[in-house]
Amino acid sequence: MAAIAALALAATGCSGGGSDGKGSGAAGRTVTVATGAEIAAINPEKDNSSANIQLAFAMWAPLTRVDPKSGKLVNVVADSVTSKDAKTWTIKIKPGWKFTNGEKLTAKSFVDTWNYTAYGPHGYLSNGFFQRVQGYEDLNPAKGKPKATTLSGLKVVDDLTFTVTLKAPFSPYPSTLSYYGLAALSAETLKDPDAYSHKPIGYGPYKLDGAWKAGQPVRLTRNKGYAGKDAPQADRLVYRFFSNPETAYNEFLAGNLDYATLPSSKIDAYKTDAPGKWSQGKSAPNLSYLELPVNTPGFKDPKVRRALSLALDRKALVKLKPGAFPATSFTASTLDGHRENTCTACTLDVAGAKKLLREAGGFSGRLKMYYASDNPGDQVFAEALGNMWRQSLGLKIQYVGKPGSDLSAMASKGALDGVRSSGWGHDYPSLEDYLTPIFASYGDFNSNGYRNPEVDSRLEQANKIADPAKATRAYQGIEDLIARDMPVVPLFHTRTIYLHATDVHPLDSRYADINPVRSTIDR
Repeated sequence: MAAIAALALAATGCSGGGSDGKGSGAAGRTVTVATGAEIAAINPEKDNSSANIQLAFAMWAPLTRVDPKSGKLVNVVADSVTSKDAKTWTIKIKPGWKFTNGEKLTAKSFVDTWNYTAYGPHGYLSNGFFQRVQGYEDLNPAKGKPKATTLSGLKVVDDLTFTVTLKAPFSPYPSTLSYYGLAALSAETLKDPDAYSHKPIGYGPYKLDGAWKAGQPVRLTRNKGYAGKDAPQADRLVYRFFSNPETAYNEFLAGNLDYATLPSSKIDAYKTDAPGKWSQGKSAPNLSYLELPVNTPGFKDPKVRRALSLALDRKALVKLKPGAFPATSFTASTLDGHRENTCTACTLDVAGAKKLLREAGGFSGRLKMYYASDNPGDQVFAEALGNMWRQSLGLKIQYVGKPGSDLSAMASKGALDGVRSSGWGHDYPSLEDYLTPIFASYGDFNSNGYRNPEVDSRLEQANKIADPAKATRAYQGIEDLIARDMPVVPLFHTRTIYLHATDVHPLDSRYADINPVRSTIDR
């Protein structure tokens, strides 16, 4: 699933021939896309990080996707996705799709890949996507060895058809198939996935152009066998890795790149540094929030959690985050069914915060505030939060800096005993994709220990509702329940600010985040 990180896009540039410099030539137009830190393998099933998914945009194609113009779900690789009961789904794929090694893309391709991914010992990060499928527990037992290697809920019907039987009805299922972390891997890859870590085989608009070696950019060329009807304009893509977004920013200013996301440290400088060369995304498919250890002494009382939220001046905080605007609810603002002000403790009210904290008996000891020490702007943001609590509520703050990877590992083990900034960007356009991952007891991004049996029960019932409008109302009711518990503190949504050259423009839609793969190129 999609935990928010720095947007994988950091920069793009156009060039001709074999160089990565700017310009165009006989070899065609090249777009260079810089992502975050270098990944170990190009495999969206094994590693669903933002960098890997950005590469998947180029090298694979989804079964379904949200149309960037209409916001409606449309089929891409899928020919149809149907069900009579929202529990057993029949997926038919279009004929004519092929992997870049010549293999046909078939129903078996998806079933074999999904089984491999769902098998716990393989350690694939997209594993959690199959929790809803019958047989998942047999491949991922809480204790002991797996009882099976394949999901009982996956069946190949014929060359182009397979069925997915879920453990319970789930009406939004077709929208989940837009996630690139569900891409199929070739049979050749599945024989030895590690051997193909640096030579991926996909079926998207681009394919690998020569060997990819560690420490080098990933170079892609147009896949002439691409079966989709939406081939991008660029003839080539070059992905460069940047562990520090400020480096990419400086590369852009030096004229070596055409796109760069804006580092928090440059929020006051970019308009002067790059006048006329920046834009803000139309969509904000995300929510940034504070994760609270709800089972840790000091945080168990919802009154304390609401007090912490009421004491925050979000209008001041968003000035530290490029493209941010205050959040007043628990879902992304671009989703159908999203409502503002479902969080009744998300506007500054110091008097109200003090009252609630007194009623809860105060906060004893120091409040731990964790931040990512390897992110230049994270400490500044943590200190801004701490200062607000110190000044408004008289709290004593202990700042704890650790590498972001260490914080993630601690969170996954439930080992954080303080507050940390977190965030979520939906993998598919549904209110449910915020409510389940973050707030369900079994949610794969619920790392603060929040448990409410009524939330779980009502999610189960809402997922069975076939009528979209009725399902939306049910999900809204669940959000209201979560708002009373206040297990997290919503902070802001982000419409990405990105720097760009005047003659290369990424796909930018109110229904989807920025996608440089589908850039419009003027040169």
